[in-house]
Amino acid sequence: MYARVASFEGGDNDKLQQMNRERMDSGQMQAPDGMKRAMVLADREGNRRLFVAFFDSQEQVKAAEEGFEKMGDEIPEDVRGRRTSVDVYEVVFDENV
Repeated sequence: MYARVASFEGGDNDKLQQMNRERMDSGQMQAPDGMKRAMVLADREGNRRLFVAFFDSQEQVKAAEEGFEKMGDEIPEDVRGRRTSVDVYEVVFDENV
């Protein structure tokens, strides 16, 4: 399994949550092909976020890039923040407790 981790600074956590909830409820939000799950980690004091998306293979991560770029175009920067990095990691341990 592989995790694509995108880092963001700035933006508005509350508006982002609301927008995501509305888009999911209306069916407008489509996950990129191959994405198994995703999570957003927020540092509210530092106004930073990590968006972590999980895939079975590196090929699926690469194939999903266009979809992630499209999401970035659809969500205004004042809401999503400024993307500062994108990295891909192999998941070597994942335990559900």
